[in-house]
Amino acid sequence: MNPAVEAASDPKWRRLPEERPQQILIAAIEVFAEHGIADAKLEEIAARAGVSKGTIYLYFASKEELFRAVVQQLLVPRIVEVERALHDGTPTQQLERYMRLQWAHFDQPGTAGWIRLVLTELHKHPDLQAFYYAEVIAASNQTLGEIVKRGVATGEFRTIDPPVVVSMFKSMALMHVLWSQTPRPVNVAHSHRATIDDMVDFVLHALRPDAPR
Repeated sequence: MNPAVEAASDPKWRRLPEERPQQILIAAIEVFAEHGIADAKLEEIAARAGVSKGTIYLYFASKEELFRAVVQQLLVPRIVEVERALHDGTPTQQLERYMRLQWAHFDQPGTAGWIRLVLTELHKHPDLQAFYYAEVIAASNQTLGEIVKRGVATGEFRTIDPPVVVSMFKSMALMHVLWSQTPRPVNVAHSHRATIDDMVDFVLHALRPDAPR
């Protein structure tokens, strides 16, 4: 059946107008993750959202604007959620909480596709790349970097450049997400819960003041 015809018979077509933008964004992040920016089709996004392609243009002027809205309305709130959870506790406790909350966001359906989009395609769209870096990557990295700074200042962590910790943790987390989606994942014997337990243990051990250089 034609996706547009199939969508037309779906109850989502009878959704209240104020609900449509959110459903379009949810459909868009799925399609972007699966196909990338260039190959994402508004027709497919519309079909998944249960609206017409024309309805998308009522809310978003272009595919690029839709991508920006996905970032601002679906991804940025996740960063804010993590930041709000870090107001108390020691730097060690905050760091562990940060890593586990980040992993909870990474460990969701479609995340591997989104990571591939960011790593392999986003550079082809310089304006969107700069926007994504400012809204998501820089903000998240700053939050983690500030925790590390506080830990070094209190003596809980050894003297280390915060960007190094940011790079090490993000690299491990993102690669584990990608590996988990391969036909024969490297960590096949590990549950996702065990994976983050191992990463937390590894990072905290590496940051101990008495850790060997």
